[in-house]
Amino acid sequence: MKKAREVAFLGIITALSVVSLFIGTIIGVLDITAAVLASLLVLVAFEELRWKSILVYFATIIISFCFAFFKSPLPAAEYTIFALYPLIKPLFDKLPNVIGYILKGVYTVVASLVTVVVMYLLVPSTAEKPYMLAIYVAMFIVTVILFEMLIVRFRRYYRFKLRGQLRIDKFFK
Repeated sequence: MKKAREVAFLGIITALSVVSLFIGTIIGVLDITAAVLASLLVLVAFEELRWKSILVYFATIIISFCFAFFKSPLPAAEYTIFALYPLIKPLFDKLPNVIGYILKGVYTVVASLVTVVVMYLLVPSTAEKPYMLAIYVAMFIVTVILFEMLIVRFRRYYRFKLRGQLRIDKFFK
C-alpha cells in the first residue's frame, strides 16, 4: 500500500509540474516563473521520497517537451536546467564549504550560459543585439542565486508549516 501512495504522490507532483510548464508555454512571460514553480514541486517530491523524485524530473521533461513543440520549448528547457538544482543541492551541501560554494558557482555560470544559448536558439529576436546576451547571462546568474535562496527558505517553510497544512505527513503513514 505504501508503494501505491508513493506512485500516486509522484504522479500528482508530475501532473502539477506539467500543468505549470504548459501555462508557461502558453503565456510566454511566465516561462521562468513556471520553471521555478515546477522546480519547487520537485523539491517537495525530494523532501518526501528523496531520490525517487528523479522520476518526477524526467517524466516532467518528457511530457513537457512533447507539448512544447506546438508553441515554444523554452519553459521545458528552463525547467531542465532549474529543476536539476534542488536534486543536486543536497550533494553540494555535504561537501566542505569551499568546494560546495565553488561547485554552486560553477553550476550557476553553466546554467546561465546554457539558458542563454537556449534563448538565443529559440528566440530569434535576441540574436539581433549581441550585447543582450551578456545582459541575459548576468540576469540568469542573479536568478539562479535568488533561486538558491528561495530553495533554502521554501524547504524550511515546507518542513515546518506547509507539510502539516497539506496533511502530507499523514498521507504517508
